[in-house]
This record gives sequence, structure tokens and C-alpha cells, in this order.
Amino acid sequence: MKLYPSLPDDLAEWAQRQPVFFTGSAATHGRHVNVSPKGLADSHFAVLGPNQCAYIDRTGSGCETIAHAYENGRLCLMFMSFGNTPRIMRFFCNSSVIEWDNPRFSGMVRRVAQGKREAFDGARAVIVCDIWEVQTSCGYGVPRVKQGLYAPDDEEPVSIEDVLRQGCSDTEKKLSELAVFETRPTLDKWNGTKVENGKLFEYHRETNVCSMDGLPGLRTARRDVGQRLFLVDAHAWARRVAAEKSGLAVGFGIAILLYFGLTLLGVL
Repeated sequence: MKLYPSLPDDLAEWAQRQPVFFTGSAATHGRHVNVSPKGLADSHFAVLGPNQCAYIDRTGSGCETIAHAYENGRLCLMFMSFGNTPRIMRFFCNSSVIEWDNPRFSGMVRRVAQGKREAFDGARAVIVCDIWEVQTSCGYGVPRVKQGLYAPDDEEPVSIEDVLRQGCSDTEKKLSELAVFETRPTLDKWNGTKVENGKLFEYHRETNVCSMDGLPGLRTARRDVGQRLFLVDAHAWARRVAAEKSGLAVGFGIAILLYFGLTLLGVL
């Protein structure tokens, strides 16, 4: 295992080529730990600097990462290799949320997409991750993609060895574990349909107002359902403080000792 205070250029380039990565987050006192798979790292994820990256967060059936980012900001991103050279890499981050109604949102989407796309149907936020530590380790427990290329159903699969023997230079350049991955069209189609039918914000109101542990979620959805954000956030803060029972007890004990100590000294 190796630890880095920032992200080296070679690891940044490797991360942006991966077909999938995972996010991990949790509430300070909630029971759930959330892990989510994210795909399309080549257009949805970008390294913005040695200690910062970001990814486009598209509408889903929950808002766990967003809720956790608002509450405590803790986030871990994990990448892994499915090829011959094993590697697992984690970014330990402090996260923040740029929602779709923020003036910075469109510019940040273009920055993350790096010219590949101008917009994404159903994009509700960009999650900005300030990296405070990078960890790499071996990935020998991760399965390796078989070294072959998928073919249409009516054709025989072609092995990498066969392609190399045929001397096809264009295909040879693309030979890697990534050759067996392809983008699912479902997400684009689903989000596009919601947008066309004017149902996307309704879906936000139904599913993105709070997390599984009851933490405040997507702020635009919360406004739409009539929440007073300040009051709800204050209530969530009070719940979090109340959950710190040992801290409250210690603080109360110290206050009592100070009171009697100052009384004995004649200060009070």
C-alpha cells in the first residue's frame, strides 16, 4: 500500500480511463453506509488538479451521496483495474455539491466533460471532491476481464491473439480490458424521456428530498415540496448534536466543575 498527499499525473490519467468507479459515504450517526457504482469515467469524471476532482451526478432513485456531502462532506472514491496489471486506488475526499440551479453548474459540467458533451439529461448536481489523500494497493482479489473481444450474436468471438496475427493495427491499439465494456443506453433514454415529459422534477420531489437516514437531500427538491431549508437544516443539526451523548455528558460535567471551581475561588 502507498499513500500520497496529492494525485500524481500518471494515476490521474489512469483514473480517467477507467470504465467504472465507486463512491462511498455515510451519515455521521445514521446506520446506513452507502456505496454507489458510477460509470462513464471518460465523460462523467475529471481530475481538475492534484488535489481536486469532480463527477457529474445524474438523477437516481436516491440522494445518499448528496445528503452526506451536505452533512459531513466525507467521501471515498474507489477505482480498480480489470486488466493484467492489478491496481486499486482510493481518493479520500471532502466533498461539496453544485446543484443544477447554481450559476456555476453549466460551466462545471463542461469542465468535467472536457468537450465530450455540453450537457447531460437529468444531471442534478456536480460533486466536487477535494482530495486530502490518495491510496494505492494491489488488486489481486479483483477478477480480470478475459482477454478476448465480444462479437455480435451472429459472429464468432475474435481473440486478441487472432487479431494480432492478422496485423490489424487499428484494432490492436484498442486491445485492453476496456474493449469488453460498453455504455448502457438506458440512462440517457430514461432521463431524456423524463425531461421531455416534464416529469424529472416530480421524480426529484418523490425520491431526492431526503436520505434513507432522514438527512436533508437535494435542496432544489426540498424547496419544491415547500420545505423551509433553514428550519429543516437546524432540526437535522439538533438531531446530530443530540446523538453525541457522550460529548454532551462530558461537556455538562466540565461546566459543573468549572462552576464549582470558580465559586470556590470567589470568582462567582
